[in-house]
Amino acid sequence: MTRPTQLAARSAEITLADVFRRSARIFADRVALAAEDTRLTYRELDENANRLANALVGLGLRRGDRIAVLSEPHPGYATTYVAAAKVGITVVALNIRLHPDELRGCVDGASPRLLFTSGAYAETAIQVRGGTSVLDQVICFDGRRDGCDDVAELTAAGAAADPDTEVGAEDIHNILYTSGTTGPPKGAMISQRAAAARALRIAQYFELGPDDGFVGWLPLYHCGGDESLYATLMTGGKFYPVPRAEPERLFRAIADERLTWTLLLPGVITDFLHHPKREDYDLSSLRFAFGYANMMPQVVRELTKATGITYYDAFGQTETSYLVAYGKIPPGTEPSLRKTPTPLLDVRVVDDELREVPVGTPGECVVRGPGVMSGYLDDPQATEEVFRGGWLHTGDVLVRNEDGTLTFTDRKKYLIKTGGENVYPAEVEQVIAAHEAVQEVCVFGVPDERWGETVKAAVVLLPGRTATEAEIANWCRDHLAGYKRPRYVQFMRAEEMPRSATGKLLRHELAALPVTDEQRVEGARP
Repeated sequence: MTRPTQLAARSAEITLADVFRRSARIFADRVALAAEDTRLTYRELDENANRLANALVGLGLRRGDRIAVLSEPHPGYATTYVAAAKVGITVVALNIRLHPDELRGCVDGASPRLLFTSGAYAETAIQVRGGTSVLDQVICFDGRRDGCDDVAELTAAGAAADPDTEVGAEDIHNILYTSGTTGPPKGAMISQRAAAARALRIAQYFELGPDDGFVGWLPLYHCGGDESLYATLMTGGKFYPVPRAEPERLFRAIADERLTWTLLLPGVITDFLHHPKREDYDLSSLRFAFGYANMMPQVVRELTKATGITYYDAFGQTETSYLVAYGKIPPGTEPSLRKTPTPLLDVRVVDDELREVPVGTPGECVVRGPGVMSGYLDDPQATEEVFRGGWLHTGDVLVRNEDGTLTFTDRKKYLIKTGGENVYPAEVEQVIAAHEAVQEVCVFGVPDERWGETVKAAVVLLPGRTATEAEIANWCRDHLAGYKRPRYVQFMRAEEMPRSATGKLLRHELAALPVTDEQRVEGARP
C-alpha cells in the first residue's frame, strides 16, 4: 500500500480527484461512509459520485462552474464533494447557521447553478432560491420535497463510469467562508491542490491508516470538517457523519463502528467529558481527539486522564488549514502552550517589514505552502493585502521558541490598548485559565473614560467549584503586571457563552454585554 508520505513529493501537483480515484482503486471493498442509515464501500461511493458527476455534466455544468450545498454533515454532502472534485466543479459551502438573507448574499456573490440541501434545511434552501435569480434548481439529499428535486432521481440518469474530464491542481475545489469573528465573512477559495495537501498533512501528522475512523460532527463548510473527510478518504478509513455533536450520538458511533478520532472543541469537549452515560459505552477504540483548548487546561487534563486518549491542541484558520501547528498532549502530561509546525507548510514569525523576529519576541505568523488558499472570492483588495510580500498573513501573533516550537500569543485584532500599554488577551486568559476553579475564560477590552480601554474577563467555573471576582483578581496579581489585570470579572454559565459553529467564543458579543459595578474588581488598575 502506498503510504501518504510517498505522495509528499507530488503534493504541489496532485488533485483531490486523484486522491479519490486512488482510494477507490486501493480500498475498493472497505467501508468509506457509514451513518445511521447509510453504508457505502469505496467502490460504491466512487460509483455514486461518478453518477452524480456525470449527471451534473448532463445538466450543462462544466469545469469551473459552481454548485452550493446547504446541509449538516450528511453522506450526500460527502458524495457531492467527491463528485464535484472529479469534474472540476466548485462547491460553495454554505453556513447552515446563517439567516436566509445572509445565505442569499453568499449565493448572489458566488453564483452557483444548483443548490444541494438535506431534508433538515430544505425549507431554508427554498427560501434562499426564492430571493435570488442565480439558482436553476434545488436538489435534496433526502428525497423529493415541495420545491426540491430528489438527488436519487438525478444520479439515476448518470453513468457509473469515471467522468472524462480533465481537472487541474489550481482548479478551485470549494469556497469556505471565514468565521467572521473579526469582521464580515469572506469566501476563501481552496484549490484542488490545496485540499489534497491539507489532507496529506493531516494523514501524515496523525499517522492515519485504513483501520482509523472519524466521527464527523463538525459541518463540512468548515475547514476542520472537510479536511478531516479528505484525510479519512485518502487513507482508506471510515467517515461517519453525525448531524450534531450530541454526546450519546458520538458515543454510539464510536462504540458501534470502533472509530478512532474526532474533534472535541470548547463546549463539545465538556459535554463529552461530563455526560452521565459516557461510561456506559465502550470508547476504547478512540485513540485521539483534536481541537483548540488553550484556555481550558483543566478540562484537557481531565479529558486525557479520564479517557486515556491523546489530545492535539490546534492552531490554524480557514485560509491556511486547521492544522498549521499542534501541541500534543498524551494522557498524564501537562497541557503545554507550545506547538510544533506541521509538514508541507513554511511558517515564519515576522515584524511589519517581514523580517523574522528574534526567538522569544512576539511577531505575526505568516505562512506559505501548497495548502494555502488561492485568495478571497471576488475581493482582489483583501487578497492582495493578506498575501503582501508573498506570504499569507494570518493576523495571529506568535512567539518562536528556542526549540523551534511556536507559542500562540493572540490575534492582532484582539489587542487591548489601555493607557498607552498593549495587552494581549490570550496572555491574561492563560493566567486565569490556570486557576484550579476555572473551566474557561475569555478576555476582551471594554471602554474606559480615563484609560480609553480596560480589561474585562468572562469566566466559566468548573462544575462544583467556586471563586469570587476578588479571588480571580488576586490570582492575576501574582502573575501579571498591574495594567494587564482585569478590572471587571463576569461569571457566566458555559451555555451562556456565545460561540460560533466551531466552538469559538464570540469575543465581540461578550464585549457588547453591559459592564456593571457588580463586576468591578476593587483595587484593580484600569
